[in-house]
Amino acid sequence: MIDKRLLAGAGLAGSVLTALLAAVGQVDPDPQLSHVSLTVSDFAVHDRGGATDMAMVVFGLSAWCLLPVLRQAAPRVLLAVFGAAMVVAALAPTDLGPLTATGYLHRYASMLAFVMLPLAAVTLRPVSRALRATAAVAGGFAVLMLASATLADRYLIGAAERYLLLSEVVLLGLLAWRGWRDCPARPARSTVSHA
Repeated sequence: MIDKRLLAGAGLAGSVLTALLAAVGQVDPDPQLSHVSLTVSDFAVHDRGGATDMAMVVFGLSAWCLLPVLRQAAPRVLLAVFGAAMVVAALAPTDLGPLTATGYLHRYASMLAFVMLPLAAVTLRPVSRALRATAAVAGGFAVLMLASATLADRYLIGAAERYLLLSEVVLLGLLAWRGWRDCPARPARSTVSHA
């Protein structure tokens, strides 16, 4: 039988590891890179297979740890899509110049992931105020990132994406914490002594 509490704990630990790896990946692989104007994916291109790519894979796998924990179908499906999209985005790198097919795959997988996680959180019933507020913050930064990419010539796109990712990591951590808290602990095995 699957230990759901253990899986929820793995999802929570994965959220923390994601944050640590993402922070390591932001240490400039090139001093010319700007955290404000370049996306996390732009940084990952300079450190292919490094901490940022690992953070994305861990992020996706951490979400999958929560699938057996969730009872409701809608959040489970949305979280599964989020996890798959994160892994695809990690495996399909973006491009520094004009986008190739792989770069487009990365872009759309990332966009799908950014949308799926907040949707998974708000479709969970009952949804807590913390989940709802964090999902709203993530949604707000996603809109800012989209506006930057389409209307503002990528002005501050890196800053918007980093706050979006931070809020999404917190969101997955809250989902994992809720799952861990709501799953009953397994009773300890009792030993029977024979007289």
